[in-house]
Parts: sequence; C-alpha cells; structure tokens
Amino acid sequence: MRELRKKTKINRLTLDINKRMIFISDIHGDLETMKQGLLDLNFSDDDYLFIIGDIYEKGDKGTNLDIARYVMELSHSHPNVYPMAGNCDEVLRFVLPKDQASKVLWYMHRKEISILNDMADELNMKVETEDDVIKFVDIIQEKYKDLYDFMDELDDIITINDSIILVHAGLDSIYNIPEYSMSVLKYDNFQNKSRGCDKLTIVGHYPTRNYRPDVSCVNPIFDLRKKIISIDGGNHVVKGGQINFLILESLKSMRFTYKYYDHYEKYTMKCDKEYNTPDVQINITYGDNEIEILAKDLDYYFVKHTNTGLTMWVDRTFVYKDQKTGKMCCYDASNQFLSVKKGDYISVIRRANPYSIVKKNGFIGLIETKYIEDVN
Repeated sequence: MRELRKKTKINRLTLDINKRMIFISDIHGDLETMKQGLLDLNFSDDDYLFIIGDIYEKGDKGTNLDIARYVMELSHSHPNVYPMAGNCDEVLRFVLPKDQASKVLWYMHRKEISILNDMADELNMKVETEDDVIKFVDIIQEKYKDLYDFMDELDDIITINDSIILVHAGLDSIYNIPEYSMSVLKYDNFQNKSRGCDKLTIVGHYPTRNYRPDVSCVNPIFDLRKKIISIDGGNHVVKGGQINFLILESLKSMRFTYKYYDHYEKYTMKCDKEYNTPDVQINITYGDNEIEILAKDLDYYFVKHTNTGLTMWVDRTFVYKDQKTGKMCCYDASNQFLSVKKGDYISVIRRANPYSIVKKNGFIGLIETKYIEDVN
C-alpha cells in the first residue's frame, strides 16, 4: 500500500534550448479553457508543455474526471508534455488507506465539486457512511487504477537544464529539498515569504491577485529580484480568474511572454467610457476583507473596508457574515472602475445593476452596466 505522505519526486531534465516552452498551472477542472489556449497558441510536438499542478478540484461539477483523463492522454500522446503535482491533485491519496474513511467522507460532503464525487456519480454510487467509503474505495482502486497510478507518479519538482525550477507552490532552496512533497505543493504566499531563489523558479498555487494590495489583476508576476515568476491566475478560485499561459520563446533567448484565457462571457465595447482613478487604490482579498455596509443601490452595497477606511461598491452576492466572528466580510473586491475604449475586448465576470464586474487585459474592475448592454 502506498504511503499517505508522498515522498518528493524530482525530475532533472536536459532539453532542446531552441524549442518553445509553455507553462500553465491551476487549471481546476477547466478543460475547455485549457484546450482553447493550447489551440490558440498552436501547441504541437515541437513545443514543451509543463502543467504545474492543481489539474482538478474547485471548478465546475462533473469536470474533474474529464480534465484528469485529458491530461493523462495528452502526456501519453505527446512526448514533450510534463504534468506535475499540485496540492489539490493529492486528494486521491486519501482514498487508499482504509483508516482514512472518515476523512474521505468529510471531504466528499464538504467539497461537492471533487474528482471523488465525479467518480461516485459515474459509478452511480451514494457515499453517505464510512462503510460506503470502504466499498467505494475498493471499486475505484480497480476501476480507476490507471488514473490513480498516473497521478501518483507526477513529479513535484522539475529542473530544466539546471537553470529553471518548476514547483507548484514554492521551494526555499533547490539544494535543500524536503523529504515529503506537501511542503512544496502547499506553500502559501511564497513570493512574499521567499528571500529569493537560487535559480529562476516558476510557481502556481497562490493567485497573483492575492499578491497585489492595490490593483485587481490576475496576470503573472515577474519578480526578477527574487527570481520568481508566479503564474496562478486564480481560475475558479478568485472572481475574474483565468489560466495564464506563460511562454518562453526558447532557453537560448530567455524571452518570456504570456497570454491568458478564461471561461467568462466576452463582449466588444461599442463606446468609450473613461473613469477617474481613485487617489488610493485597494484590492481586497481573503484575510483582510472585513467591511461595514453603508448603503445599498439595486444589486450593490456601498461598503467601507474596516482596515483602511476606503469605500467602494461591492456586488451584494460577494458580501457575507463570517461564521466565526459574526462580522461582515466580502469576497474579492476593489474600488476601481475600468476605463474602456470602443473596440476593447472584455470579459464580463458578472452582470448586475447598476454595475457589472468586467476584466480587460487581466485587470478587473466595475463598469456601469448600461455601457455593456446592446441597444437594438
């Protein structure tokens, strides 16, 4: 029987320095968006593709098995595809030891959108008791053995030509690799906590929006001083999330670019709309999101951020009461309205009134809904 804790797997690669490399992470079940990006970038066997963990979980219901199977087939059919483990991908490890039945049951009830529930649905099984879990595990060990073996063998760390390090969440030093993998698969806030890396390190795991206290943006962050590139666009995790495709022209040139893709409604602006930039900008993320509700206008609350005293409009569906403190909080929010030009291509994250949340070039803000409604 496999250990519940996975020993860190490292793969040291020596690759063609002239070939293009594509890096993505934190897909979270979003198969269609991943396919869209690969198609748009003309991905082929002439490229290298690295998938830096969190292939499934947290996306839409019923998508987790599809993406896991797709990535497995992609890596088998393309010689230069390197999928890696993320902390979310380790959920399958819980189902093997029989003494983990209570944990499996808790997880499946708490996380409705999970590969475990996808498996139960595909098997037409109800998993409601610990006895059910034991029967369920026996079946999936046999039926999904190829998939589990594939996920279990994923690398945790990849080095490329001894110059680039890939890891899902973070690694303090390539010269001091932890024995067990979870510490590199779940290293929250790595870019802020790290003193700097030995070599250029590309990571996912922590949405880039959470690193930005002022502006709501989910594009990659290039920290050349610390030698860290963070690429987690927060797909299916933060409001307005996306899959970032980091593109390295070649190891010879070391020229990086990126493109992003998301699952939101798209709209082409029919007019210009210019908004003033606030004197002080704020991006509210989890951990510092306590608010006070000051007023209401249709679908929006006008709120004050407790920590800074700054005010902003927030979609009321993003406002909630913290169960532990009883205080009002909000999900991802900012005090920015997004200026647009006629012809701009935007993602519409949420339509409401009098405002909608939109994204342009990876930057997220509000716009008055009347400007994104076509008039017949």
